[in-house]
Amino acid sequence: MVEHEAAVEEVEHDFLADDGPPLKNLPGHVLIKICQYMEPFDVLSFGRTCRDLHKLTLSRYLWTSLALSWCRGVWHHLPHEAEDGPEDPKQWLFHLLRLCRDRRPPKMERVSFENGEIWLRSRNDKFACKVSMLAWAYKAMNNRKSPFVLQCIWVDDIALFKRSCPKIRFNVSELTFDSDSASQLAALGEARSHDLRGRKQPHIDARNYILYKPPSSATWCEDLFPQGPEGSICPLLVCPSTDGYALESSGVDGLIMCVVYVLERHLARACLRKLDALGKIAATIKKLCWCLCSAYGQHKRMVEEKWPNCPVAHAIVSMSEEGWPDLSSWQPYLEPLGLQWRGVMSQCAALLKEHGTLDAIVDMARIRWRRSLLSDIGAVLGHSDETFVSRINLTDCDLIGGDNPHQDMAAAAFVSPSGALVTWQLLGQGYC
Repeated sequence: MVEHEAAVEEVEHDFLADDGPPLKNLPGHVLIKICQYMEPFDVLSFGRTCRDLHKLTLSRYLWTSLALSWCRGVWHHLPHEAEDGPEDPKQWLFHLLRLCRDRRPPKMERVSFENGEIWLRSRNDKFACKVSMLAWAYKAMNNRKSPFVLQCIWVDDIALFKRSCPKIRFNVSELTFDSDSASQLAALGEARSHDLRGRKQPHIDARNYILYKPPSSATWCEDLFPQGPEGSICPLLVCPSTDGYALESSGVDGLIMCVVYVLERHLARACLRKLDALGKIAATIKKLCWCLCSAYGQHKRMVEEKWPNCPVAHAIVSMSEEGWPDLSSWQPYLEPLGLQWRGVMSQCAALLKEHGTLDAIVDMARIRWRRSLLSDIGAVLGHSDETFVSRINLTDCDLIGGDNPHQDMAAAAFVSPSGALVTWQLLGQGYC
């Protein structure tokens, strides 16, 4: 994980060259506080600038804080391997980052056009780790499909490509692709392999999969990416919160998300006091969430009958104030933590009051990771207000403007003169 270091060193040089007192002369507790707001990669590089800062960044407390911050709201979706990582917080966090980097085999690494233009996928471990965290934040969406749909991966992959020897002019109002260019782009989007018409129509012209959209204005971030109700830019093609939080679409997942925030705040205290390892937090939260689903499931039908609209939100408030539905069967699992189930629900109700809806609470982690990608995207495509970006749909999925309801993959490329952002969502047939 070294690709980010050049940029980090430049930032560090600016810090250390400031006209004020050298950064390393600040009190240790102040430096620790500054590091807590940095990303793990940057703290690692920051510690390499001098011996004093290296010693400072060995702090167990610092790496525990960084890990707790990095995993906020996503503990219950971390892979099982995260539960068995090293006890040392720094080693555990980088164990998790390696799992992030290796989450899924990458898509195409290189796109070669007959005219000599080449797209090369950027090898940026920092970006890849953020994409994985975003994918895990959306993991609950993967299970909301018909049992007849074999696989749904809401965030299949997001990649950045640098354009070498650019020949295709994407900044025109109309663009017609030749057969080779269309074939390369459709292959990048995996259009043919996920087209359920494939067996009956094996000779579909690749140009049928490609849909070019004229270049956006220089405010391409706002124009090309769907925006959630909080105004966060979402580098996805189909966003579950685009239409707002008016409905309780998250359901029981919203209850789970509230409980995760309550539990992680409670468990963090023991972890910072070196009483629990980070891997144990992941294992504990997963177990408690699973047991909560079982306990709540016994009352789910009655809750929905009593409150047809937003039943889970009503249930959270009722459990906090009235003790119904009764989750006493969940209590034995909370005993080792010194928690009472109604107390947990009271904290969930406070979260609900603060954020308004369960969907807004669920989207908090997603907002965070969507936003975290924007600086890397801007570094490759060019920053908004400075360049124009065109969108090319790489599949004919009807959910992104195509005409094929049997296309499982939604994929698109956002192309600027310098590079391209490509995003894939394996939505499965009949998502709606």
